[in-house]
Amino acid sequence: MKFKDKYKTESEFEELYNFRDEKEELDHEAHMIMFRFLSEIDENQLTGSKLKKKELASRLGVSPSYITQLYNGDKLLNFTMLAKIQKVFDITFEIKARRNNSSQIQNMKNKVKAGNYADQVAEQKAVYRKKT
Repeated sequence: MKFKDKYKTESEFEELYNFRDEKEELDHEAHMIMFRFLSEIDENQLTGSKLKKKELASRLGVSPSYITQLYNGDKLLNFTMLAKIQKVFDITFEIKARRNNSSQIQNMKNKVKAGNYADQVAEQKAVYRKKT
């Protein structure tokens, strides 16, 4: 039995790319940008070892629950917090703008529709939990 036959998830995956309105789409994009910044903190291993969220909170002077809310997508980073992260870890975030390739987005949507869930999941670095 195929995965998509066993679990009727195709429409749920498709809904990841369908937004009710522009506000919802922009909110989703804001979360994706934030997760890219957060992943830089994790991936760069700024301390030489895996940084625990409690230690990150302590270094930034915020509560552990705030860090958890960021990683859960319940709150968004602001520029002041990004500046604080740069200062605390003695780093500089690099920002690079590039044109979106609409064919890549369409290919991802087609994979979801075709049931290529493993490919689609591998292409996504961060997952945004939609609020219901």
